[in-house]
Amino acid sequence: MTHSRFHIRSPLLRFLLSLFIPFFFLIGISAISRAEVVEEYKIKAAFFYHFANFVDWPTSTFEATNEHLRICVMGTDPFGQTLDDMLSKKSVRNHPFEILRNPPTTQLQYCHVLYLPASASSKLQGLRHRVEDEDVLTVGETLDFMRLGGMVQFFIDNQKIRFAINTKAVNQSNLKVSSKLLRLAKIYTP
Repeated sequence: MTHSRFHIRSPLLRFLLSLFIPFFFLIGISAISRAEVVEEYKIKAAFFYHFANFVDWPTSTFEATNEHLRICVMGTDPFGQTLDDMLSKKSVRNHPFEILRNPPTTQLQYCHVLYLPASASSKLQGLRHRVEDEDVLTVGETLDFMRLGGMVQFFIDNQKIRFAINTKAVNQSNLKVSSKLLRLAKIYTP
């Protein structure tokens, strides 16, 4: 019984294969990474619904009993259409969701949730000062978000998306966070 082997005799062909095989391998890894990022932001989008269910805004925050609960995303939006798709037909206490991307900073007081992804982290200090006297739940994902006065921070722990709550920052507002949400969160103490 003879075994036939496939041999590439051309040095040029061997060289080209040595270049392209790692390239195709990296493309595969890149596709997996994109899929993981999409899944990460689907989970974060679901968290927004739960945050809205377990945070109470003062009644004066809403001009009408059915006014939209506005989630404002600053910077480059990592959600794409995911946030809209997940929240478009949902409401919390008769308040349907409205997603605003990069609203003018002079109108941030109309946001109920202000999300600052990593792309907007450099703007955190200025944006936080614009809403510090307003009842806006600030949510972010950078390591220093809580230290800079953010209220809720996403982080990854053991390959799962978790969140921490800065109770000091929340208590400086008129927002009330349910004890049920606090039990699920890591509590940040400055």
